[in-house]
Amino acid sequence: MISLAKKLISEGTSNVFNLGSFIFGISGIIICLVVIIAPYKILEVMPLGYVKLFGYNLEKNGALGILLVSGVVIAAITQPLAGLISDKTKVKIGKRLPFILIGGFGTSLTIITIYYAKDFISLLFCWMIIQFFANLGEGPANALLKDHVSEEEFGSASGKFNSLRVIGSVVTLIIVLQIMNIYDQTGNRVWFLAGLLFLSCLIIITTTWSYYALRYPGISTSKDDSIDKKSKNRLGNLILVLITFSFTLLAFTSLQSYAVFLLQDILNLENPAPMLTGVIIVLGLSIGLSMFPAGKLSDKYNRKIIIIIGGIIGSLSCFTIIIFHSPISVLILCSGIGISVGSMFGTIWALTNDVISRKNAGNQIGLLALGFLFSGIGARLAGILIDYLNNMRLNLGYFSLIAFAGICFIIAPLAASMIKNEE
Repeated sequence: MISLAKKLISEGTSNVFNLGSFIFGISGIIICLVVIIAPYKILEVMPLGYVKLFGYNLEKNGALGILLVSGVVIAAITQPLAGLISDKTKVKIGKRLPFILIGGFGTSLTIITIYYAKDFISLLFCWMIIQFFANLGEGPANALLKDHVSEEEFGSASGKFNSLRVIGSVVTLIIVLQIMNIYDQTGNRVWFLAGLLFLSCLIIITTTWSYYALRYPGISTSKDDSIDKKSKNRLGNLILVLITFSFTLLAFTSLQSYAVFLLQDILNLENPAPMLTGVIIVLGLSIGLSMFPAGKLSDKYNRKIIIIIGGIIGSLSCFTIIIFHSPISVLILCSGIGISVGSMFGTIWALTNDVISRKNAGNQIGLLALGFLFSGIGARLAGILIDYLNNMRLNLGYFSLIAFAGICFIIAPLAASMIKNEE
């Protein structure tokens, strides 16, 4: 095991695993915070079942939405700014690595503060600090692909890169979910702390791996690849990529953010943890298994076609869940959503690397954080509307949310189809 690790590290930036090692850890942490930690903590700081904010009584979905929106606002500011500064940074260990180190170790320390938050306002403050450090590292780390991969391999490399993102998310979610399930059953807050400590250790390990691996130069790109090619369509294409990414992310985020409450209420589950574990496994496998082949196919054929097919599969899966929502059918249809998300995200990432410039990769790919802002505000503020519609009619808010996700899976490919190819 040690010899294998040394071999991988020695391959440096020529190995996509090394380029995505930080992304593996930070993705797992962020999704665990959003899907598991935040819902559990929201219930803990709302003993009366609501929180009063700006004169309005927020219920659990609304409060969760406000918390999560604060995070994407921080991401939208931090990622492009960190990427811009990293583009201009010139240090011996590389222009991206200093941000990865500060972001990674900063996240590992601040994530523990969630345990000590006693009310909604203190939780909100802790959340924003964690998001700052996490996005400080993630923005520059996302640009590593453009820095070190040749253009003809963007599709397959994007598939591998984002597969690490998915694997990190799935593995971390499953482990933390089991820890939080014990916390839910016993009520012992030590288990809540254990979940946070696990996440802290994970980012320390992946950040340390990045430190040793990214110092190796690896195999440099070709002379042609090092040229920052000009494009008259770059700005327009970048905007269309951002729209495609935003609506794809909005579809997935809108379902992901309220997964715990959605499964619990629609399927009438006292303990949603086992079902949520099954959903995570199905989504993880379907996303992971579809991402690399989709990227590979997009290198060989056409990226837009892959995105269109993925959008159709995702839309049909969402609308079918509204009609058939037994535990078995939900798991089956989640695989369709996973295939859609995997094929679309893997291809969109390759498409992004096609469009952005090599010289300003950190800043331009950091603009994708605006997609997180758009999707975050759209999906997470929807929590207030979900509560309102659910009060009108049983589960109406949840079914409306699923239908909205299905529509987003249609809009994203339409935007991608308008991207202009370079002659």
